[in-house]
Amino acid sequence: MATYIADRYRLKKKDIGGGNMASIHLCEDTDIDDDEKDSTVIIKMFNKPGIGDEDLQRQVFNREVESLDKLNHKNVVKILDRGYDSGFKAFFIVLEYIKGKTFKEAFDDICRFNYAQKLELMKQVVEGIEYLHKKNIVHRDLKPSNLILDSDNIVKIIDFGISKLQDTFYSDYTLAGFATKNYSSPEQLQRKMITAQSDIYSLGLIFYEIFTCSTLSNRATMDVDNLEPGIKNILIKMTREELTLRYSSISEVRRDLEKELSILIQEKYISLGFTKSVTKRLYTTGYIVKEENSLALDILNNEYAGKCYMLTSKDRETGKFIDTFELYGSRFVSYLKVNQRDSTRFTVTGIAFIAPDRLMIQKEHAYEIPYGIKVSSGSVRIKTKTEIDANIIIENVLNHEVDYNNQRNDDMHMKDITGKWRDILDLEKKQLSQKKSFLNYHKCKINKDDLSLEIDIDTDKAYELNYSSDDMLQMTTRKNIHRFIDVGHMRECSDGHMIIDLTPQVDCSNIAAVGEISISMRMAEIALSRQSKALKSIQYKENVNPEISDIIFNPGTAKSKNNLILTEKDCKSIEIDRSKLMSLEKALSAENIFLLQGPPGTGKTSFISELVYQILNGNEKYKGNPNAKILIASQSHVAVDHSLSKIKNLISDIKMIRVGILDKMTEASREYTLDIFCRDWTQKVIENCKEALARYKTEIGIDESLQEKNSIITEIESITAEIKELIEELSDVEIELEKVNVLDAKWQFINDKIVSMKQMVSIKTAGVTEEHLVQIIEDFTDNLFALNEKLAKVIDESIELAEQKENLEARYAQINDALVVKSSEVNEWKDLLGISTQEDYVQVKADIQAALKENKKKYSKYSKIENLCQEWQKRVTQGDGLLQESLADATLVGATCLGIASLSEGIEFNFDWVIVDEAGKATPPEILVPICLGKKVVLVGDHKQLPPVVDEAILKFQDKGSMNIKKEDLELSLFEYLERSLSDDCKNILDEQYRMNPVIGDLISKLFYEDKLISRTSKEEKTIPLKMYENRSLIWLSTANNPDRREEEISDSYRNSCEAKIIFEQLLKIDEELGEMKLKKETAIIAGYRGQKDKLNRLYESSYKARLHNMMVEINTVDAFQGKETDIVFYSVVRSNEEGKLGFLKDVRRLNVAFSRVRELLVVVGDHHCAQKQIEINGQENPFVGIINYIRNNDGCLMREV
Repeated sequence: MATYIADRYRLKKKDIGGGNMASIHLCEDTDIDDDEKDSTVIIKMFNKPGIGDEDLQRQVFNREVESLDKLNHKNVVKILDRGYDSGFKAFFIVLEYIKGKTFKEAFDDICRFNYAQKLELMKQVVEGIEYLHKKNIVHRDLKPSNLILDSDNIVKIIDFGISKLQDTFYSDYTLAGFATKNYSSPEQLQRKMITAQSDIYSLGLIFYEIFTCSTLSNRATMDVDNLEPGIKNILIKMTREELTLRYSSISEVRRDLEKELSILIQEKYISLGFTKSVTKRLYTTGYIVKEENSLALDILNNEYAGKCYMLTSKDRETGKFIDTFELYGSRFVSYLKVNQRDSTRFTVTGIAFIAPDRLMIQKEHAYEIPYGIKVSSGSVRIKTKTEIDANIIIENVLNHEVDYNNQRNDDMHMKDITGKWRDILDLEKKQLSQKKSFLNYHKCKINKDDLSLEIDIDTDKAYELNYSSDDMLQMTTRKNIHRFIDVGHMRECSDGHMIIDLTPQVDCSNIAAVGEISISMRMAEIALSRQSKALKSIQYKENVNPEISDIIFNPGTAKSKNNLILTEKDCKSIEIDRSKLMSLEKALSAENIFLLQGPPGTGKTSFISELVYQILNGNEKYKGNPNAKILIASQSHVAVDHSLSKIKNLISDIKMIRVGILDKMTEASREYTLDIFCRDWTQKVIENCKEALARYKTEIGIDESLQEKNSIITEIESITAEIKELIEELSDVEIELEKVNVLDAKWQFINDKIVSMKQMVSIKTAGVTEEHLVQIIEDFTDNLFALNEKLAKVIDESIELAEQKENLEARYAQINDALVVKSSEVNEWKDLLGISTQEDYVQVKADIQAALKENKKKYSKYSKIENLCQEWQKRVTQGDGLLQESLADATLVGATCLGIASLSEGIEFNFDWVIVDEAGKATPPEILVPICLGKKVVLVGDHKQLPPVVDEAILKFQDKGSMNIKKEDLELSLFEYLERSLSDDCKNILDEQYRMNPVIGDLISKLFYEDKLISRTSKEEKTIPLKMYENRSLIWLSTANNPDRREEEISDSYRNSCEAKIIFEQLLKIDEELGEMKLKKETAIIAGYRGQKDKLNRLYESSYKARLHNMMVEINTVDAFQGKETDIVFYSVVRSNEEGKLGFLKDVRRLNVAFSRVRELLVVVGDHHCAQKQIEINGQENPFVGIINYIRNNDGCLMREV
């Protein structure tokens, strides 16, 4: 019976390599069904350490391998998968299988390579190592057995970063060092810090052996004297023991290597002859003074002395190759043909002079000849080994042109795609830098109960504010009117009154009562920066799965295994229908990307939740991966929370994190924030660590009492050592105090001197004459000056010594106090041992140490493990760089498209699956942010609903000469772009809707989905039996004959008072009937224009809110309602004019969203004559014509004049 690793990889040949900690196996990937693809893989298994928290070990393993997952270089072996196999009790990585030999195995073959071939071989290795170093990955264990040469002489580097993984994964007591000593750098052997220079040293030793064809047993015997000077100098510098003398980077090695190769290539040459017509042409153009071949020869050799380039020559009319080649030198173009007598050489048959700028242009896309050129005037028959066959050059030129044209086509296609996206981002940046969106506000009121702020906007155009609920707003600070503070996000804005949800961090006391408000440019700049970074990652294939980059530029390359057939029994959810089953099959079978179109009411989140379940758990036909990491992303917080909620209901024990702004999350999602998750994870790791340590203690038979006594003795010895240090310090303090006491003697001398002077003055001044008194004062002054000099010096010294004395006395007291405490601690520890005298302590200590000596190895190992566990606990408690580990423990992460970037910027965090909901609403650069993080991507959306929202005003900032961005470009999502070109195996549509009354659902299907959408609802269940509408579900209340029907233009918006009044009159009647039926209904009033929304809100708040008892009313524009659903929808057309102008109402996507929000009753209010006056608008069918025809021809609908 076959053995499998992780239920996927069939073991073909066991233990084909490895060491103490790892084993290598040849396996077959059973997930690969394609006969054209080799299913052979290599699996490297790492034995699980015997002790420690398994979850933490898995996280450490994943952290180390994750940075290696997305490496993509021709000289670096690819890591295909990783995981843990419970049967083998081992972690593993899956590597691509390379058919070839290691340098160790192929050493004799490589030694037979010539000098140039060895240099090329070395260049491949250096380029691979350079790529790894640029990704901050040091190999650490370079040796001949870690370099493979395949059948095409392509080098593959293996085991990069694995030594680091092993070093991190296994503790010191089990690991003596994985690096191979023969090729280790001096710093590795000395257990010093390992850097990129260590790899350079190891590589130098490897290629020393290759160039000398000898095996190095002793580094002291290295002899490079017989090597070519170029490689000799390179190897000497690579293997310098002093780091300062060694190459500082592998890029320096590559540059020197390329110089040596260039010199070598220049020694090779191609041979040219030339015809008499060339000599004549040079003479007639003044290049030579006589028409002599010798003079022409000098000119031609000089012309070709530098770099030369070659192209095929083509017929100007047909574009076909005409057996002639164009050689571009320093001044002119030469025309070459293959020599008729010797087909291995060229002959110059003509020359032409072109402008220098055109010469440069031609060189840019021509083949650069890497060899020298020698021109001869006669027939030279002798050939040397360094002469290159003309046919080789021809083949190189033809191959270059094919590659160049293919690359140019790819680049043009890529530029056409990414160029527009980049231009749009640049336009947004320009708009941001010039945007003057500051508005004055007043009447600032802070509501502490719900942490909100209310302001009035000083403008009559408040409805034009282009703020979204995701925009961070900033307001003037109280302390400085020229500064701003980020305050929060807009909750709502109506009629110049705005409510803002404040962020928890904002200092409300620093918000000015009167000032200016605007969108915070800082947040917008960060958002644009994240999108630019994602765009570059896709363009340069630096995303987690580079194949997804290829698919974005060429959707036709997306592939599917197409090998799965599911039934409802394979699914956990009971909401899985036929189209969802087919979609699950395609999503799980797709190799890199799957796209699902989900029209309104078809259950996109039900599909997403079941897909997550299948990814993790699988079924009999699909092998799930319980360790998979999944990202749920969307443009909106609401969609993210809705998906997470649905998944949690289906998989109750899933480990989940919600990343984002707290006040944007639902209450349910706030339980899964990163802070809460990390706190719980930390506690779990600590508990697991303690349990694992206790189990290990039991397993190896640790005598707990003996261990405790030894710990007490260790503590006593530690305190005793501290007491000894304190006593030594006390002795030093006493010596210093004796020195300070000398100060008393000096001060006594000064005091005695002053007293004697006083006595002298007293005696000598008694009964003296004035003249004698003057003499006494002069003597006293002289003595005083002499005393002052000595006194000044003593005073300075005394002040310093006084301070020292004070400090020493204080320290003396502290030491004495500490000695008392420490002595007391020693006695307490001795009491625990049941001893009182020092003799008893010595005896007990000797007995315990003797017992421990018998099991020294066991106790030493336990002690190290205990220290390791304590260190882990300390690190996770302090959050010391373990955010990535805690995140790795989460199965599911939810965030907005841009919000996930805040997490991934700080750490390396990739996902096995990225699922993006509402993908049709996100701009291409926006959706690329999460896409860059996924190995496999599923996009769920609907391009027939609202498109991406980009301010059309940015178009005025474009440079007309270099940009040509149109409104259609702004509205084209990546979802729609891919949907057009992906194969049917990689995309699907959900075609069964469960939301709308079938009368409404069939209208949506007919009008927007080509009759493909099937309604699985019934009229009876989805109809509100309202007498006023004759139990119909789709109503048009037409104002066509109402004298007050006309629209009102207010600045750049519109409103319609007639429609507003009719809507509320209808709501009152409906509310009354609902009351009679004891029903409550959610109701949405959707307005086509912001001006109408404000009008409706004012009317509702002032006159109707208190009168509607059975209806929960929400009023907003179409954009705000995408993703929502409600029982009743009233749609206000607003536009009513003689010309039949509809503005943006004609956009079928907006109508689709407005009409498809409803479950039971849709009421359209407006002028139906105006709405259908124009049969076509801009070459497209007017959607209102189809709507009105449907209503007139369907029994479940009603058209009525009001």
